[in-house]
Order: sequence, then C-alpha cells, then structure tokens
Amino acid sequence: MASWYDERRAALARSYDRSQALLFLLRFALLFALAAAFWTSGLSRSLAAGLRSWFPFPLAWPLVCASFTALAVFGYETVLFPLSVLADFTLERAYGRLHAEFGAWLRSFVKTMLLEVGLVTAGFTGLYVLMRLYPTWGWLLATGAYALLVPGLGEWGPSWLLPRVRPPVPIADEDLEQELRRVGREAGVQIDGAAWWDFEHQEELEEVRLTGMGRRRRAVFSAQAWRTLGRREQVFLAARHVAWHRHGAAAGLQLLQVTLAGGVFFGATRIADAAARARGLPGVVAPEAFPFWVVSLFALAALAGVAAHALARRMELRADRFALRHAGGADVLLACLRHRFEREPFAVDAPGWQIALLRKMPTAARRLAQAQALALAPDEHRS
Repeated sequence: MASWYDERRAALARSYDRSQALLFLLRFALLFALAAAFWTSGLSRSLAAGLRSWFPFPLAWPLVCASFTALAVFGYETVLFPLSVLADFTLERAYGRLHAEFGAWLRSFVKTMLLEVGLVTAGFTGLYVLMRLYPTWGWLLATGAYALLVPGLGEWGPSWLLPRVRPPVPIADEDLEQELRRVGREAGVQIDGAAWWDFEHQEELEEVRLTGMGRRRRAVFSAQAWRTLGRREQVFLAARHVAWHRHGAAAGLQLLQVTLAGGVFFGATRIADAAARARGLPGVVAPEAFPFWVVSLFALAALAGVAAHALARRMELRADRFALRHAGGADVLLACLRHRFEREPFAVDAPGWQIALLRKMPTAARRLAQAQALALAPDEHRS
C-alpha cells in the first residue's frame, strides 16, 4: 500500500466498521425477536382492542392502524435506546467521529426518531389501506409507490431538483470541459459543461454528480472535490458516473431494485396474511397482524438487499474499468483513494460477511486489484 496509507488509522477504521456492523446485525435480529414477543405476549391484541375502544366512530380503521404502528415503532425504539446510545454516540465518540456532547446528541436523536416513527407509520398505514381496498393488487400499487419515491426521487431529486433549488456555480475551464466531453462521448452521454456546489453542509453530497435528465448532463462537483482534487482525479470520478449511463446501467439497477421490491411486497403480504389467518385474525389488514408484517417484510427485504448490493458492487467495478481505460490508470484511482483516506480513514479490505451483507461499494483492495490486472492485461478485462 502507498505511503499515505496509515495502517494504525486504518486499523481503527476496520475496528469501527466491524463494531458498527455487528451492532447493526444485533439490532436487526432484535427486531424479529421483539416482533415475536409482541405477538406471543398478547400485547398486540390488547393494544389493537384498546385503540378500537378509543376510536369507536365509523371509518376509524385507518386511524387505529396508524396509532397502532406509531406506538409499536416508538416502543421498539425505546427498548433499543441503549443500543442506539452505544452505536450512535459512544462508539462515534470513542473513534473520534463525533464531538457533540450527550445532550446535543440526544436532541438530534429524538428528532430523528420522531421522523422515523412518522415515516414508518405512514408507510405501514399505506400498506394496510392498500391491502384493505385492493386485496389482490395492493402489493403492486405499493411497488409503484416505492418506484416513485425511492429510485424515482433518488435520481430525480439530486439530478433535476437540487440544481434548481441550489444553482451550481459554472466552471470556466475549457480543458476540463473538453476532457469531460471526451469521456462522455465514449459512453454516449453529452456533457454540457461543469460546475460546483457553493453552499454549506455538503457532507452527504457525492464528490461529483451528473445533473440533468436523459443523455444531456452537466458534471457538478462538491466544493471540496473542486477545491482539493486535481484535474485528473476530477475527470476520473466524473468518468465513473458517466459509466453508469452507458448501456443503461443505472436504469437497469433501478429496474432490478423495483422488481425486488415488488417481490418483497408480494411475498410479505402473502406470508403475513397466511400467518394472521392461521391465528384467527381476518388477515393482514388487522392491526394485530403488524408483527407478521414486520417479520415477513424485513426478512424478504434483507434478502433482496443482499442481491441488489451484489449487483451494485459489480456495476461499481465496471464503472472503475471504464474510468481506468478512458480517464487514467491505477495511479489516478490511488490518488482518489488517498484523497478519501485523508478526509476519513478507511480499511483497505473487509471480511466477506461484511461485504456480502452490508456493502454496496467494493473494497479498496478489490478496486486496486482490478486496476493492476487491467494495467497488466488490458485486452482481457474489457467489458
């Protein structure tokens, strides 16, 4: 590994990743354990009966479902609060990734939790309503809503809406624009100029984003990428994004995600409905069936996520291959990794279980190994 790779800092990052991954899996497992306890203890039936007595007026069923879901999610977050403190405060402070005091962190946690309760309540209430109104096709309508909100808004928001809310600053650099247009032509994408985001709080932004719709795009860099990266690294990162528009790769991944979501909704409704009826409930539309919803929906979603992440990692390596051929070699990739490491140290590799279960991006070791193989035998690694 290059001289800038500090093994001590990387070891800390590796330990942090392992700890957070184990805590994530523990919380995920407890989700199912608590759902089982919620049903077997009789609390699910008691809560539903109590809410029906509180809302006895006609057409109160959606309100009962929403209240039931909100209370159940709030209870889950309350029971797991010690693990949230450990994962999101204690470990973050121990590894130097958080500097806020506990009071400030707690206020932020409460706001996030209330937002999560609201979103989960809205989502599950929508599922209840769809399954009651359209027992046969409700899962398909839920898939359509997912397609609009997740892949649709996830692409449309940063690419089309954000530039209109926060207009980027144009970059007057003819050489950079020529390089961007060149790599765009290789993928059949027309790059109409470059720009950078000039506003605060860009922590969640990618280093570069292709804004616009269709085949006409503009490369917009984060403030940090524009100010600290060299031109070769900027073109390399832009080329990776261009590769996602080559042969409809991005659209293909989104289609897979929507298809998997459809399978999750279809399978979860059937499993939860069968489990609810086997226990004397009128089906999945009963609020008491919430524990069955949780188990089936999140179990199938986890399996779908593993499949989607596996394809995403392959597509990321494909994007690397495109950028390595058309925007520089392994030395440019290494420079990009150095820039990332200086911002936030990372482990060059990870255990197989972490990669398979939790990662959308290939490890740095895998990316560098591909770059070296491509440099040694370029004709054998073309896609």
